[in-house]
Amino acid sequence: MPQYLSTIINLLPVVIPAIVGLVLGIVFRSRARKASLLVILASVVLLLQALFQVVTNHFLVPLSGNGLLSWEAYSMIVSAGYFVFGATTLGLLLAAAFVEREPYRPAVPAAEATRTGEAVQPHRGTLVLTLGLISMLLFSPLGVVAWVLGVLELKAMDRGERDPGGRGTAIAGMIFGIIATVMMVVFLVAAAVFVYAYLSSPGWRY
Repeated sequence: MPQYLSTIINLLPVVIPAIVGLVLGIVFRSRARKASLLVILASVVLLLQALFQVVTNHFLVPLSGNGLLSWEAYSMIVSAGYFVFGATTLGLLLAAAFVEREPYRPAVPAAEATRTGEAVQPHRGTLVLTLGLISMLLFSPLGVVAWVLGVLELKAMDRGERDPGGRGTAIAGMIFGIIATVMMVVFLVAAAVFVYAYLSSPGWRY
C-alpha cells in the first residue's frame, strides 16, 4: 500500500470527528454560541493532533531509527503529546456539554413560515442529519441520500411547506452527505488506481 494512502487511512479516525465537530459548531453557532465555540476549538485540537501524528510518523520515527533520537525519548514525546491533545479535547467537549446556553430563537418567525389556509408539515432535518452522520462515520453511500434529501428539505422550507426550525440540522446533514460522497469518490478513484498499478506491475501474473 502506498505510504500516502496508509497515512490518510490512519488519520481518518481523527480527521472525520474534527470535520463533524467543525460543521456542527458552525451550523449551530446561532443557537448556542458558547457551546459551538468550544466544539470548534475541540475540533481544531483534533486537527492539530492529526498534524502531530504526521510529524511523529514522518520525522520522529526516522530519527529514532537512525539513532539520532532514542526510543525512550520518542515514547515520552508521543505519550505526552497524545495526552495533552486528548485531555484538551475532552475538557473542551465536557465544557461545551455543560456551558450555559442561550435560548433558542427561530431563524424565521412562525407567521412567515406558514401559508394561508395550509398547515406546515414537520421538518425532516433530524433524519437528514442522522443520515449524514451515518454516511460520515459508517456507510459513505448514504451520503448521496443525505445530500439529495437535504436539498429537497431546504427547498420545501423555502416554499413554506416545512417547519423552518429544522433548517440548521438539514444543512448540517446535507454538508455531511456532501463530504461523505466526495470521500467515497476519492477512495474509489484511489482504489482503482492502486488496483490498476498492481495489475500492471511486472511481477503480477493471472
